[in-house]
Amino acid sequence: MATDPLFNQLREQSWRRELTAGEDAALRDWLAKHPEAQADWENEAALNEAIRRLPEAPLSSNFTSRVLQAVQREQAAESRRNRRGRVVWWRRLGWRLGLACVIGATVFFSYEQFYAAHLRAQVKQSIVAVSAVSSLPSAEILENFEAIRLSGTPAADEKLLTLLQ
Repeated sequence: MATDPLFNQLREQSWRRELTAGEDAALRDWLAKHPEAQADWENEAALNEAIRRLPEAPLSSNFTSRVLQAVQREQAAESRRNRRGRVVWWRRLGWRLGLACVIGATVFFSYEQFYAAHLRAQVKQSIVAVSAVSSLPSAEILENFEAIRLSGTPAADEKLLTLLQ
């Protein structure tokens, strides 16, 4: 019965204030349909009446200022937590960014060294290849180069030429 929304709503209203005539009538109708909840309602009503008879707790003269100070302290603590969270985030990012830069620089300079060593090896190989070549032919041979080149051409195939015509 305690899970009935009407009963729960009326019970909560009775905690805050006296029930109105309409609410009281609705409660009587509901209790008539659910007589097993009558004892629970009477206990609830007695407890509410006892609480209402209690004297109001006296407030200190500086109650408002203490509440405002507590709110300001809480806001300041929240602000510090937010700031600290941002600083920790930046520190973590800075540490990781620094490590990434060191690794990147190491990879870059290692590659540069490897590439330079590779180029030196190629130059060395080229020098070895050029030094292994025998000396160039004399200038006399090169003077009649055109005649040598012309005399070395094969003669035309006469049979093939006649067949093509």
